[in-house]
Amino acid sequence: MQVQVLGSSSGTPTKSRNVSGYAVFRDDQKPWYLVDCGEATQHQILKTKLALYHLEAVFITHKHGDHCYGLPGLIASAGLSGRTQTLRIVAPTEVLEFVRAAMAMSEWTLPFNLELVDFEELSGQIFSWVKVQICPLQHRVPSQGFKFIETQIPRKLDIERLRAEQIASGPLTTFCSVERM
Repeated sequence: MQVQVLGSSSGTPTKSRNVSGYAVFRDDQKPWYLVDCGEATQHQILKTKLALYHLEAVFITHKHGDHCYGLPGLIASAGLSGRTQTLRIVAPTEVLEFVRAAMAMSEWTLPFNLELVDFEELSGQIFSWVKVQICPLQHRVPSQGFKFIETQIPRKLDIERLRAEQIASGPLTTFCSVERM
């Protein structure tokens, strides 16, 4: 599992740092996850190999704008990318209301289902390759962190090296051999 920082500036962006946004992904899996979506997060995503088409869920830690103001644009762009799969937004109630209001005001029509989940309802839900748990954080407003636990860890055997070392395939019947002189 890898985490790519898309933004780590607090409150407002700087010339060299965007506001909060973190991509969680694996090189061997297409689905990926976004934690927080400050404004211009989708611009930061364009600088990566990640595609909005494969974004499975967005997790928002709390209701402050530097963590969620990028959601309306990101959702609209996902709609324009040809996305058809459901996109889940896991966030505090106030952020979900913000998303609903932005959709209603702009009269969005999305080609995919947008599933809005209050983060209090998220209890160890399993996504494509991770189980996600919430962890309470201390902040001026109610806040949650998210713990990503891999559910599908790939096995990585270097078959070519095994062959080069002349290690036979199949079950191992002897753990060690002892030569007697």
